[in-house]
Amino acid sequence: MSLSNKISKIIKSAMEIGFIHLLSANLLIQIAGFGGQIFLTRILNVEEIGTIKVLQSHLNILVVIASLGMNTAVLKLASEDISKREQTGIFNISFLLTIISSFILIAIVYYFNIFEVFKVYVFLLPILCITSLIIVYLQSQQRIQMISYVQSYSKILIVSLSTLFAYLFGLNGYIKSLIILNLIAFIFIIPFIRNELKSIFKFRISNEKLKKVGNIAFFALGANLLGVLLSNLNIIMANSLLDNISEIGFYSIAQLIITTMMMIPSTLGQIMVPKISKVSKNIEEVKIIYKIYQFRNTILSLSVAISAGILAPFIIPIIFGSQYEKSVLYFEILLIGFICWSIYSPKGMTLMSLGKSNINFYVSLCSFILNVFLNYILIKNFEMIGGAIANSVVYFITIFINAFLFKKVMKSK
Repeated sequence: MSLSNKISKIIKSAMEIGFIHLLSANLLIQIAGFGGQIFLTRILNVEEIGTIKVLQSHLNILVVIASLGMNTAVLKLASEDISKREQTGIFNISFLLTIISSFILIAIVYYFNIFEVFKVYVFLLPILCITSLIIVYLQSQQRIQMISYVQSYSKILIVSLSTLFAYLFGLNGYIKSLIILNLIAFIFIIPFIRNELKSIFKFRISNEKLKKVGNIAFFALGANLLGVLLSNLNIIMANSLLDNISEIGFYSIAQLIITTMMMIPSTLGQIMVPKISKVSKNIEEVKIIYKIYQFRNTILSLSVAISAGILAPFIIPIIFGSQYEKSVLYFEILLIGFICWSIYSPKGMTLMSLGKSNINFYVSLCSFILNVFLNYILIKNFEMIGGAIANSVVYFITIFINAFLFKKVMKSK
């Protein structure tokens, strides 16, 4: 078989499992999630870009707390070979608990009188949490292509209009428009779960169901929270340790690109989880699926990383403006962390599919402790360059922690 035929076969396979559709949607979500920052760098100054990144870092942490690990529980449990009624019940429990926790967190933000602009921005919290929950539920039902189209169109709308509002009304107008536009996008997704919502107040919340969801959600919350702290802690610490918020703005551009690149292995993982969950009782089947996705993930990640590393010094100043040339150095350092993260990411997805979220929690806990120590020392001495180095060093060490625990789990099966 010729190389072109092999590539065509891979692309056809990717289309069939929904990878291309889901990846396209995820890429657009990532761009919209940071407010179309590629365009904002031409409208807002570097300090305002840094402010947006600080707001986003705080919101990312609150989103994980408000989600209570329910996303992971829904993706795992609703993917299993169980009745539609049970799947709906799992979704409904998660839906109600996520709404309640979101508004409790908003009340806490207001009670402690956290800085004024965040008191507006935080209203994105329930919208993002519930939208995310609906999407993972639809993924668990293998309804990938359908939801991908809706996500893609809605995110294009958010990017376009929020950028226009930033141009017309500045930073405050941009933040308020994000809330309104994300709410509209959320309304468009509601019809996809209309049958589930009809029964939301009719089903019984049994202790058995709560325990089943809670067993996975508890450790997933811990692992997800530590994971998001791992990604955002350097921004939060830098905001406290440094006086120059412009450096955070430069760093945020580099991190934006890296986070967007992470959508590739993450998208593979989102497709991988339902497949492994369905055969989780057959360890040989699990190993086969894991090896296939590990191979695909490695090839894709290395290809993207090498291409990005070569092109970044030329592309970043062109896309974001010559004032962002400093972002190139941050990007090249963070790129090492991206490669390391891509190596161990499929193992974490496999563990989650097997219901071993506690192992992911222990891995994240080790990484987080190391992250706090390195970030404090390196940011204090080397500013944001230190933060980038700390990030990549932690991801490198995590490869070995993850591999050790993953091997132990697979041997015990």
